[in-house]
Amino acid sequence: MSRDPGVWIAALLTLAAWSYLFKQNLVFQVVEHVFIGISAAHAMTMAYFTIQGKGIQPLLSGDLSLLFPLVGGLLLYSRFLPKTTWLSRIPLGFTMGTAAAVVIRGSVDASFVKQIQATMLPLKSMDNVLLVVGTIATVTYFLFNLKSRNGAGGYLATFGRYMMMAAFGAAYGNTVMMRMSLLIPRVRFVFGDWLGLIK
Repeated sequence: MSRDPGVWIAALLTLAAWSYLFKQNLVFQVVEHVFIGISAAHAMTMAYFTIQGKGIQPLLSGDLSLLFPLVGGLLLYSRFLPKTTWLSRIPLGFTMGTAAAVVIRGSVDASFVKQIQATMLPLKSMDNVLLVVGTIATVTYFLFNLKSRNGAGGYLATFGRYMMMAAFGAAYGNTVMMRMSLLIPRVRFVFGDWLGLIK
């Protein structure tokens, strides 16, 4: 068993978080509030040092290009002052417009053009055939006029539904495995570093 106080604190906090598996209790709520408080304090500290190091100090050194974002950031706080709330809409609108432009440009390329390019494969292997046919069948599932028919469109739409179910199942399995990859190091920490039961 470890004699390091830091290991003890981390292990007891881990056990307190795991206590939620039995039922909602006061110990878990205390640890939850401590975690949220520490995360908020860490975010505030990092934000302060980021603004200080990348905004205030270069501005005092003569770099006036940072004046616009700093003034915009300060104008966001005018929302809390009476009769000046309209000033906060200026940097907010600029930020939202810029973000929308960046996201739309990136999503059209990544979610539309790249997806079409990735589907145009030579039908030389069973994997490629399954990918191309599965993509066409999934798109067909959302063409409701074809789905209502009993012909090839209906069968293709049914196959598309099965392909979506397989994709959703794989995504869920991937999520579960990702959570397990977060759990395993904590179990090793508690039973290895703290209790010394495993090497």
